[in-house]
Amino acid sequence: MKKILPLLVFTTSFLISLPSFAQDMPPGNVIVNTACEISEGYTFADAVAVARAANSGDEDGPNLVFYRQPIAGPSVPSNALLRVVYWDNLAHWARSSASRANAETASAGGYLNEIVTCDNVNRSFFVNRNVGAGAAYANGENNSTLVASRACEVAQGSTIADVYAGLTALNAPFGEQGNTTLMQLSQRFMGPRNGQTMGTSIIIRLIGEDGVGLAERIDMGAKAAGLPDDAPVANCGDQTLWASHVIHWGI
Repeated sequence: MKKILPLLVFTTSFLISLPSFAQDMPPGNVIVNTACEISEGYTFADAVAVARAANSGDEDGPNLVFYRQPIAGPSVPSNALLRVVYWDNLAHWARSSASRANAETASAGGYLNEIVTCDNVNRSFFVNRNVGAGAAYANGENNSTLVASRACEVAQGSTIADVYAGLTALNAPFGEQGNTTLMQLSQRFMGPRNGQTMGTSIIIRLIGEDGVGLAERIDMGAKAAGLPDDAPVANCGDQTLWASHVIHWGI
């Protein structure tokens, strides 16, 4: 069995934007998250199966679609489902809106609406950037994995670029030890939340090649308490854990 060395020292590198790791941020893509609930009498497996059957793979459709089931959730109901959809950009999402509305009236899509009810008027839109390399879902070979996410805010006096630089410093040593977990930094730009300043709401996400790979990544990291005063992030909560299932893989 491969020995995994705890990377305690590298956790603190996230807290300081090291010049040696400074780099231009990629433009990223857009993620749209929607909170949903599974109707009584149906299961999460029912929702996944019907959603996959309803997937049309239209030319202007989304790049990726996932259904995520909470394991260690942020106080969500037991029948909760998080729909996560990846787009090139907001224009891509807008072009697809009409075709997606039509698709939902088709037979499989209509049945899906009986199984899953989504809060479509309170979606969250994020600019999403990969931090370094990774092999989430074994690059599409696996149809499910585990995902860990942590909600934070960009600290006053810091920028999203500072956070990205710090995460780049944190992430590099894990890959050097052979872990293939993908790290992402998502910045909310639509879907305001009470008490949060414009552009400061972020999610730091880890997506495993498979569930074991994600668990190994978490085992490798320090379980720190609190943040130092010079951290580029603030108000970070504990991680949430989700079982994530591929509905559509179009990349």
